[in-house]
Formats: sequence, structure tokens, C-alpha cells
Amino acid sequence: MKTTPATVRPLFLAMVLLIGAMNSITSLADPHDSVRVEAPMAAQGDIFSPGVRGVPATYVEEEFLLSGSATLFTYRNNPPLGPTDLVPQQAAVPFKTRAIVRRPTQPRHFNGAVVIEWWNSTAGFDTAPVWDASADYFTGRGFIYVGITNSTTAIDFLAGGCRLLGVAPPACGTRYQTLSLPENGLAYEMVSQITNLLKSRAAENPIPRRYTVRRTYHAGQSQQGGSVVTYASAFHIPATDGYFIQAAVNPRPINFGINCNAPGAPPFPACTPGLQGADALVRTDLPVPVVQAITETDVAVLFGTSGRQPDTPTYRYYEMAGVAHLTAHKNIELLPAGLLGPDPVFIEDLCARPMNTTADGPVLGSYLLNAMWNNLENQVRRGLPPPSGKLLDTLDERTINRDTFGNARGGLRLPNLDVPVAGYLPTNAVAPNLPSPLQNSARLACTLAGSFTPFDETLLAQLYPSRRQFAKPFFLNTLSLLYRRFLLPEDAIALLQDNLEP
Repeated sequence: MKTTPATVRPLFLAMVLLIGAMNSITSLADPHDSVRVEAPMAAQGDIFSPGVRGVPATYVEEEFLLSGSATLFTYRNNPPLGPTDLVPQQAAVPFKTRAIVRRPTQPRHFNGAVVIEWWNSTAGFDTAPVWDASADYFTGRGFIYVGITNSTTAIDFLAGGCRLLGVAPPACGTRYQTLSLPENGLAYEMVSQITNLLKSRAAENPIPRRYTVRRTYHAGQSQQGGSVVTYASAFHIPATDGYFIQAAVNPRPINFGINCNAPGAPPFPACTPGLQGADALVRTDLPVPVVQAITETDVAVLFGTSGRQPDTPTYRYYEMAGVAHLTAHKNIELLPAGLLGPDPVFIEDLCARPMNTTADGPVLGSYLLNAMWNNLENQVRRGLPPPSGKLLDTLDERTINRDTFGNARGGLRLPNLDVPVAGYLPTNAVAPNLPSPLQNSARLACTLAGSFTPFDETLLAQLYPSRRQFAKPFFLNTLSLLYRRFLLPEDAIALLQDNLEP
């Protein structure tokens, strides 16, 4: 009698299990499947609204609970034969998430475009880094913004009552206790279903029919920028008109399965393959435009130069000098007074040095991002190709060439870098003597936040003996960015006012 070698049996059994699961899938969910929409029970607790501080009086904010079922996928081969080498792993898995819609109060002020942000969950709860950076642009130009909770981490935070940093009181009560997302991998088809709903004329669309949606853009930063990488490369649907990948390079895993390359991983197909080499980068051959904006922190600390790809007719890659990964606004109260001491805790209290963030500067990467958004809109609406950018000057994969002040050379540069009054670094350090409940959050935030050291009066006098010797090059640098479409007129004016007015 012929026997099966012991080393082959686990692989054989895993294949049998996968084939059995495949054969049992008789009714796959679909990107066009319907989504049930309902309003949350407001009396059950307060809304948890990322970035709410940026919502102007001319906009209305509404929250919706969205439920349906989605398919969970894995890769057919190990290694995968590209990002679209997918096979269903589990069908019709129920989900229930939430979305917040921010729209102009008057339909006539809507420009026809919807930004769908995959909310970031790195902090353990929903944050809105794309909104934080570009809220002024979105609301000033009449976009509708839709933020979607898309991770199990954020769902658990919401369902648990929104205990910020694990120590704050449960501010949301039971408002979100019915939310459920068993697997991050369900988010890809879930968001496709929501996108199709938003672009439809269906009665249940959270966007009223008076607002005619003509364009939808997917956006995300960091982890959820990785979600957009995976989504764009493998799950693109005709309802999507463009992608904006902010401070991200690597794709998010297709599911929660153990990576086949992890130590002790079971044999394929019981493990989950990961994309390799160029397949792990966002596709540059999509039928719609893709913008990828990388910060100095990303190159120096997180990803190195691994995300670099040549521009194509539908792809642009940018590296921003002096711009930090962290987008958060300053003066955000993390914890109220009395919880960990007599004073409230603000986000800038976490770090040892003054923070440099994308949203609040002093190197305002948000201005560069706003211009990229505008260029994306012009490409989709008018066919106008966006400008190409210059890469950071690097000595190796993670070492940036710096000038005598410590500022990065090369890259897409605001005037702060070429007419400097400070040294700007891509990371920060944890403030000493922080209470222990804040240590983990501080390590994360301060690694991602930039820092700056203002020049002393002696150095400033040497560099700029007169006011004109500072103002003229700063003005000309700003004008150059405006001419090259890397700065919008309103942001150019704000930049000059903030730096040149007495």
C-alpha cells in the first residue's frame, strides 16, 4: 500500500480544506450588492467624529450606519501572480460599519466630487488625516466628504463606547454597540458597495438626490493608505474616478491570515501569501489617475525609497521635503483635566520638541497636498496632466542628504526649506515624565511628528541682514510653486501673509 509522506500530509489537508471551502461558496457577495442605511440612535451616546473641528458653518455633517455582506478574498497562488490574483475565501460575511458625510448646506455649492476617506486606525480609533490636511480645500471648493470606518480596531473602539486611550470615560455610550467587522479584508468589497451606492440615484443613498455625484475619489493615509494601495490595484471599479495615497507605500494585507513568510506559518494554502517586489506597489497602469504623496518622515523613517516608481500618464509620485507624516492639528485635547493630573493633555504635550505637522506646520505640507488634489481634479475633469515632482536627494535608501542647517535637499519644497528660519527634522522624541497611559501613544505620535529648531537671532542676522533679503527669495519661491501648480492661489496668499507680514 502506498503511503503519504508525513511532510506532505499538512499541505494535502490544507488543500482539501481550501477546496472544500471553495466548493461551499454558492452565493458570493458582490460590489453591487445593496447596503442598508440607517441613522444611529442619538440618545444612546455622542458621535465620535474625526476632524470635526474643520467643518465650517456652510457644511452639514450627518452620520449613517451601513450594513450588508461582503466577500473575503485571498490570493490564488503563492507568491501571487500580481495583485488581482484573487480567489474568494469566505462568502457573504455580514458587516455593519458607520460613515460620516460632510456636504455643502446648499446643493448649488456642490462641485460634483466626493472624497471617500478610508479613516486611519493606527491610533486605535478613527482619525481623518486626509481631512485634517485638506479640509479647507475640500470645503472651499465644494466637495462632499465621506469618512468610513474600515478596520476591526476602530470598530472595537466604537462598540466599546469610545474610551479614548483606554482611560477616558465612554463618551459614545451604546451608540455603536451594533457595529461589526469580523475581518479587515471585508473592507475592500464593503467600500466598493458603499461607493456604488454614493454614485447612484438610489433612495437610500446618504447623499440627497439634489446633490448629483459625478466623481468619486478614494483616499487614505499610512495604514489606510495601504488599504487604498490594495484596493486600487485589485478592486478598482468603474464608479471610482481617482485615488489619493497619502504617506503610504506598502499594501494592506488581503486578510487576517498568517503571512506565508512568517516564522511557523502553516503551508499554503492555509497561510496568506503576500505581494512581492513591484506587485506590492500601487499599479501605475490604472484607467484613472493615482496620486501618491510621500513625506520626509516616510523616506527617512518608515519606507525609505521603496515606493519610488516612474510617472505614467495616470500616475504621479511626490516626495515632500520638511513635511512630517503626522497630520494632526495642534491644541487637540486628548484627555480632559483631572483624569491624569490637574491639567488637560494636548497632543503637543506628548513630544519633547516643538511639533511640525502637515496640517499646522510650520512646514505646511497641507498646501502641497491641496495643490495635488486640485491637479487630480483637473486631470479627471479636463484631461490636464499633473506636473511631475523632484525626488528627495538620498545617500542611500533611508539617508537623506542635508544642508548645513540639517534640512533635506531635493524633493518638493515649500519656501521654508530654501529660505529657512529653522531646522526641520522628520521625527520627534517623547516628552520626559509622561504618565504611563500616554507612553505608547506618545512613542507613535512623536515618531511620526516632525520637529523644528528655530535659528537664533545671530544666525538670522547673518543669513538675512535686511528684511528684503528674506522677503524677496521667499516671495519668488512662492511664485515659482504657484506657477508650477504646486501651490493654490489662496494658499500662496496665506503663506506670504504668515511669513512676510510684520
